[in-house]
Amino acid sequence: MYKRLLVPLDGSSNANEALKTAIDLAQDWHAKLILLQVIDITQFSAQGLGGGYSAVIKSLRDTSQEILEAARDHAEKANLEVAMLVREGAPKQVIVEIANAADSQIDLIVMGKSGTNAFSRMIVGSTTNYVVQHAEPNVIVVNDLPEPHE
Repeated sequence: MYKRLLVPLDGSSNANEALKTAIDLAQDWHAKLILLQVIDITQFSAQGLGGGYSAVIKSLRDTSQEILEAARDHAEKANLEVAMLVREGAPKQVIVEIANAADSQIDLIVMGKSGTNAFSRMIVGSTTNYVVQHAEPNVIVVNDLPEPHE
């Protein structure tokens, strides 16, 4: 079936649910997980942040590494082969570029329905929607768990 699953992660609960689904699928199919974290540097400019630009980017890179390492640990507990990728740019474009690259051999993208940046979704559209429309591999969209009612 599918042998290389791309899992974009942004630290959101939706992305964490997508990771759980991807792990289950990869176990069933004996597939490799490619965990991707895109640092969205498009929302920052060196001029706007002045001398703080380097500190902000370093913080984003550190957070990115933490997200990937936590996801890798979950996947490795499930005895899965894992690769980690960190890229900088516009997340939806980077995800599609990686998925569509001939050398990536991505068979399936497993991603959350929505991520962490609601403002960006309103202005420029959903990352998930863009990926579904532009990626060559199939895409599984995973919903977040509903909030429990008390």
